[in-house]
Amino acid sequence: MFSGLRCCLAWVLCPVVVLGQVAASGAPEGTTTIRVNSRIVYVDVVVRDGQGQVVHGLTESDFKLTEDGVPQRIDYFNEHSYISANGSAGDAAQSVAPKREAATAKGVVEFRNTPEAGAVAGAINVILFDLQDTPVQDQIPAKQALLKFLTSLPAGQQVALFVLSDELRMYQDFTASSDRLIEAAKAINPKDLHLIESKVQMQQDADFVTAFAQAIGTRSPAAAADALKAHNDDDRSFNRNARTVTALGALGEIARATSGYPGRKNLLWLAESFPITVGVEAERARGGTEVTLTEEREVSNLIASAQIAVYPISLLGLEVGGVSAASSGLGSVSLIGSPGGSTTHPQANDTERDQFNQRAALRAGMNQLADQTGGDSFVGTNDFARALRMSMVDGSNYYSVAYSPQNQKWNGQFRKVKVELARKGYSLAYRRGYFAFDTTSSASGAQALTLALQPSTPEATMLLLKSKVDLPSGEGLPVKVISTVDPANLSLVTTTDGHRRGQVMVMLVAFNDGPGPTGQQQPDAPPQTSGVLNLDFDAGQYQTVVANGISFAQQLKLKPGRYRLRLGVSDLSSRRIGTLDMPIEVGAAGVKGQ
Repeated sequence: MFSGLRCCLAWVLCPVVVLGQVAASGAPEGTTTIRVNSRIVYVDVVVRDGQGQVVHGLTESDFKLTEDGVPQRIDYFNEHSYISANGSAGDAAQSVAPKREAATAKGVVEFRNTPEAGAVAGAINVILFDLQDTPVQDQIPAKQALLKFLTSLPAGQQVALFVLSDELRMYQDFTASSDRLIEAAKAINPKDLHLIESKVQMQQDADFVTAFAQAIGTRSPAAAADALKAHNDDDRSFNRNARTVTALGALGEIARATSGYPGRKNLLWLAESFPITVGVEAERARGGTEVTLTEEREVSNLIASAQIAVYPISLLGLEVGGVSAASSGLGSVSLIGSPGGSTTHPQANDTERDQFNQRAALRAGMNQLADQTGGDSFVGTNDFARALRMSMVDGSNYYSVAYSPQNQKWNGQFRKVKVELARKGYSLAYRRGYFAFDTTSSASGAQALTLALQPSTPEATMLLLKSKVDLPSGEGLPVKVISTVDPANLSLVTTTDGHRRGQVMVMLVAFNDGPGPTGQQQPDAPPQTSGVLNLDFDAGQYQTVVANGISFAQQLKLKPGRYRLRLGVSDLSSRRIGTLDMPIEVGAAGVKGQ
């Protein structure tokens, strides 16, 4: 673990050397800037026949696409087909996760935040094992079911494993090896993870215990019941809001982490409840705060932009004989009684009625989440390992269609996307729309980059990065980092003189990755350097950076010890972010890659 975890990063603006023909100046005074906001909307469509089997061989002419009822011209069409073989992938299976080391004889170590072009084959899958939305007594059976699934992972499937508690943790980067995933899953110990309970809530719990004891002491059952109900209502409200915020943050991190991988991604979300809404439902005001609603809309777009289809899989299917007490929030569950009513056990009937309503609401929420993102939901099945396999296979065989919206007004409203087939008898799964946000705002760019640079946050791949660490030959010399950002995802604006301009914020932080050779601990504020690149390319320079990327150099003086360098790059116009981890060890005689 990092000793700098959750540290506060202080911005230290230092010179950053830009390599190549890049002018470090803004637009000349009086020059008109033309913002080109034309965008491409990708929609991935899974087509199934009446028996639920994926359908292959359709052509572009078979599809009709509309946005808010207006027909759109399809600019891009492609069929993706991947048929998995039976069996599991072993240790020899190739991983698409980017390599973390590539030492050379000259002492230069190269890193990148995405794999080499063409290295990704088959589907990209993320398993999110959600402990914050799964009661404690159900977490062990859920983990056992997860292990059962991983032992029969379809061959060639690229899978990453994340766990959500009070924060998102990555237990295994993308791999096709069942053995590695199983070892990572075995390491999940709910006792080592923190669930949500603030200091305010703990104080409220203490106040409740006092009030409840006083009510019992006065022998007032009514007062005790009122105190219990009020406490439960407050507790549920706090937990619901806190879980929603945490889940939104986790989905945003996953979207940023997988954005750089091409094609559709399957997010297999294992939980007993799903506290968020996306798509058209996030447009409607509901019980959450305005901050929560705004985050839901932003995360909806992040999921859509990263081409993520969500497959919510309910762990309630693991239970036998009723909903658990923790799931219902209504105390212990009694199965005595019947839906028609009972005069001897009225409380049992109330519990069963509440259970039915809870399950109905859960199913509706899961269906909405899956429908809006192009996935599928699985409720009430004990064999959720089979559900996971089905989602992987179905999500690996799809059609990609893309269009440039006729409506170029980016007013933040939700736009409904509808895909239809000329042929009848098929069912279609695809995302149902997006929020038309103006992406040219630079607000909160520094704050977003600071959050992305925290060592516990997964690498962001919205901007593709690669870096070379130049290893110093002696003590006291700086570590030099030469980095390149792919301009393909940068939002550069075009001026009337034909130049392309933009601003990119860059930051390099050295987190302590353990005590140094002398046992010295690093200070709370990690060594860092940052700056802003003002990009200005004429036509010839732009062709050069398209071919070679935009390169810049940074350096840090570090004491002997083990470090994890984290590079962060933020496009201040589009707010796209890329981050890159680089583990190094600084010794008295120099630096070597780990």
